[in-house]
Amino acid sequence: MSWRERLSDERGYTLIELVMATAAGLVVCAAALAIVVSSLSFANGDSERIDSNQQGSVAMEKIVQALNSSCVVGYGISPIVGATGASSATGSTAVAPSSGDTLTFFSSLSDSPNINPSEISVYLSSPGGPLVMATYPAQASTGASGATTYSYAATPATSFTLIGHAAAPGTTPTQASTTPIFTYYGYNVAAGTLTQQISPSPYSTSPLGASGASGTVEVGINFQSQPGDGNNQLGGSADLSDSVVLRLTAAANGTTGTTGATTPKPCS
Repeated sequence: MSWRERLSDERGYTLIELVMATAAGLVVCAAALAIVVSSLSFANGDSERIDSNQQGSVAMEKIVQALNSSCVVGYGISPIVGATGASSATGSTAVAPSSGDTLTFFSSLSDSPNINPSEISVYLSSPGGPLVMATYPAQASTGASGATTYSYAATPATSFTLIGHAAAPGTTPTQASTTPIFTYYGYNVAAGTLTQQISPSPYSTSPLGASGASGTVEVGINFQSQPGDGNNQLGGSADLSDSVVLRLTAAANGTTGTTGATTPKPCS
């Protein structure tokens, strides 16, 4: 066939061939689009996970720092606030006691000696809600015997949001976790081991009693930091955990002494 004949030839693709080629092209485009969408989803999930981990790390550092600065309120008495009473050893009755989702304790973040202790409450307001640290300053007064007593206001002087969205560790987009955020341990002298102070069910709703609080020597902290927008559907949350061993005796107490909460002063 000459070149003139080839130019005048009107034969081309049939309709069936055109439909098949179009279908094949659509399949390739759909596969490429699925890969792009999946990559973007993974990238967004990784970005949210990094953000959650950074926010959670800062929050954990603040909680640990406050616990490391916890105050001795009496010889051999833990700074953890239990469920009953309103004295220098138990804090304000207006503040929620320590439980699985609330940690209340005496602390001083000041570098000054002989500072009056503040009452600190770290709590999760609701699953997926903010994790908050509230500070209740001490109001010290001296009685007729010369002993110093402390009271605390019903409302905090400061209330700081540690994380905008937090939950119990192990929470998934489809199921909430019942694992406690705070766990409390006492030292069993006979066994030489740490024992969990409370283990009711459900743990998160049961406060730590006053007697258990006074014997708490270590606090475990476990929480889930969620993305700043509160959308955890992409799995962008991060679980964090740490623990703090508490000091039960002030530096000025003797090894066999039984000095009370006012001599030396708390947080000295």
